[in-house]
Parts: sequence; structure tokens; C-alpha cells
Amino acid sequence: MNRKILILFYFNILFTQVDTTITIDASDYNNWTYFSLRTAEIVYPQDPLSSNDWDIAFQRKHIKTNSGLSGDGYGGASVDSTVTWIDEWSNIDSSTINHEWIEDSILNDFYDLTTHTFGPGIKNAALNSWGWFDDEYQLNVTHYVMHVLTSDGEDIVKFWPFSYYNNNGQGGFLSFRYSGDFEFTSSCNYISGDVTMDQQINVTDIISIVNNILNFINYNDCQLQIADINQDGFINVTDVIALVNIIID
Repeated sequence: MNRKILILFYFNILFTQVDTTITIDASDYNNWTYFSLRTAEIVYPQDPLSSNDWDIAFQRKHIKTNSGLSGDGYGGASVDSTVTWIDEWSNIDSSTINHEWIEDSILNDFYDLTTHTFGPGIKNAALNSWGWFDDEYQLNVTHYVMHVLTSDGEDIVKFWPFSYYNNNGQGGFLSFRYSGDFEFTSSCNYISGDVTMDQQINVTDIISIVNNILNFINYNDCQLQIADINQDGFINVTDVIALVNIIID
């Protein structure tokens, strides 16, 4: 019963505290994936430079905020390389830190697949220190203490990018944890597991997830959230098992 309650609350219309883990497919070398920290959703702004809908964006290893050369927002990021989230996630009170907010600027480490050279691109210099590539082109995560300022400039968010690879070892699948004391509204207002959106969780939802895994049907963004029951960024057999357990319980 407790498990059902927790899953139901995750999709409620309002939170005052957010602490969640997300995996983003940012494997494209050309396009950015835009994300709202306030709704925990990927967003698709028509004009990212003038949109306030996004707070942070991803492209491969690169991360940008809605600030500076990236957007008209009041965002930014800060980093403290003397400590790591591994030791301090629960201990640090973000509101007591004297943040040095850094806006997005031009950095010269964007890889060009055509010329196989590195060139200029726009991103956040503070967040750029979240990981580095070794001589074998493997990304090593620093776990530095990082914070992101939302695009409205009102909320300070703990930000911990901790993984760059998916289960198959492919790069560009960035997993991060974030936490903030801000109101959280989601446009996806259904109970986790109710992928048919009929206000019931039953065998039809199991069939729907199986059909999605087999590529028989495609999900919209809201259904993708609902079907990813274990919140690992993937829809697979583990979600089917989790849904069966919910129904049985």
C-alpha cells in the first residue's frame, strides 16, 4: 500500500519539495534536449533563446542553462570543486552558500563529426566540470557540488550529474539527481502505471507497456513518464514486473 501512495504522489499536481533522479537521452551531436526542473519533463521550446519553459539543456556531455548566450532567462550555475555530492548531498543547505552564479558562454570543446576537430559552442562553464574524458575516451565523473538557478531566477537547485552511459555502454545518456525547495507542477497528472489513461491500473496497462517495448505502439511524453514506473529512464520488462506487483498488491 505504501508503494502505491508514493507513486501516486509523484504525479500529483503540486509538490513543495523535489528530490528525483532523471535519465536524459542527450546522445545527438547536433540537437539539444531541453528540460524543465520545475515539471521534471523534457520540453520543446519553439525559440529556446526567448523561452522561459526550460531551465537546463543537454547535448552529449555539454550542459547549458537558461542564461547568458543560451537564453533570456535568469538562470545560471555554480560549482564547488572542493567537495563532492557523494559525501554532502544530504548535508549541504543550498540557501546558506554564497553562490557565484556563472552564465552561459562560448567554450571550444564541441566535437565536429565531419571534421573530427573541436570547435566553439555555447554552454555553462561551471557545469562543464561535471566530468572529463581520459585517454581512452571514457568519461570520468567528478561528482562536484553543483547548483542550478531556474530560468525565473527564483529557485536554487542541487544538481548532481552522476552517469554518462546507458546499460549498453552508449555515451550521451546523462543521469542526474536534483533537489529543490520549490513548487513543482506537472502537466502529466495521471497515476504511474495508468498508461491507457482510463483512471484504472489493470491488465490493459500491462499489455500496453509490452506493446510499446515491442514497438507496436508509440507513447507520447506523458505516457513515457507514466510507463517508466521504476524511474530509470527506460521502459522495459522491469516496468512490466513493477506494474504487475502494483496490481497484485
